[in-house]
Amino acid sequence: MHLDDEHATAAAASRLGAELRAGDLVVLSGPLGAGKTAFVRHLARSLGVPGDVPVTSPTFALAQDYPEATPVLVHADLYRLLPEGAPPDLAGLAELGLREARSGAALVVEWGEAFADALGGATLRLTIAFPRDGAPAGKDARALEVEGVGERGVQLAAAVAGPART
Repeated sequence: MHLDDEHATAAAASRLGAELRAGDLVVLSGPLGAGKTAFVRHLARSLGVPGDVPVTSPTFALAQDYPEATPVLVHADLYRLLPEGAPPDLAGLAELGLREARSGAALVVEWGEAFADALGGATLRLTIAFPRDGAPAGKDARALEVEGVGERGVQLAAAVAGPART
């Protein structure tokens, strides 16, 4: 799907937020600077995280909890657990306790493709990218690929996509 601007990104994140619940795992993929953290920021706001609470990439902390959100939101960035030329750092992942956190929170993971199975299986996979040649491309335009995994994932994917257009 095409997101024309930041407002469209916020709307897609809000639609997801309206359906998200504890136990859901959303894996965000895309190149650096594509807007993964911006998507999470909009999602967090839609879940009730106040505007004065910063929602930034947890690249160095690896994970950030937002207990103000309903459901509680755990935002992880696993980029540092993907050493170049080496397998994903599953021991480092286990130390974070994200799989266990999932039972009481919605888990949104940037750079999590290699860890989805170790986290208990993705519910929803979102890939955010810069528009391809020929697509409308304002400064904040993005392409969003949405893939639901299993029945729950399909429900969430439908929510992100929004109502069918006629």
